[in-house]
Amino acid sequence: MSDLTEKELSDIELCYKAMGLSFSDNPEQVQQTYKKLKDEYTRAIRSPDPAERSNASENLKQLEELFETITGSLIYKDYAREYEKYKAIKAEQLSERKQKQQQKQAEDKEAVINCPYCHKPIAAKLKMCIYCHGKILTPMEQLMAKLFNTRNMIVLAVVLVVVAVVVVLQRYPKLFQF
Repeated sequence: MSDLTEKELSDIELCYKAMGLSFSDNPEQVQQTYKKLKDEYTRAIRSPDPAERSNASENLKQLEELFETITGSLIYKDYAREYEKYKAIKAEQLSERKQKQQQKQAEDKEAVINCPYCHKPIAAKLKMCIYCHGKILTPMEQLMAKLFNTRNMIVLAVVLVVVAVVVVLQRYPKLFQF
């Protein structure tokens, strides 16, 4: 049984070599080589030279036998099955890579905002516009800037002083009597 397998293996290996292939070539390369040689021999069959036509016809028959031997072998079929799995995995990885690139591009597009001062596009993560050097504030910082600006702080200080004076006047009315 092992002699038969070794003989079959050597026959298939010889078929690969006869077609100009190596034993490790994938099924796509086997198909491409077969088609290329078949086209070459088919063109030679149309030649006006009868010797070349008969030679090409014989080569074409041999090529078809070699191809049938290779593709009919269990080794080739197993390799083709594994190669299909490999291609599916590679295609899935490529698809994932493309999807990640598209997500990154979408994030990059979303990560661009317009400067509130000069209205030029800048990266959202910047804290200062690279064109006009205006400070870019987050929504919370904008709220804080509106609430605690200088005018509001002066108004708050005046209100606190007035409230303090009113409280002191109510508690110590004699303090302000003349």
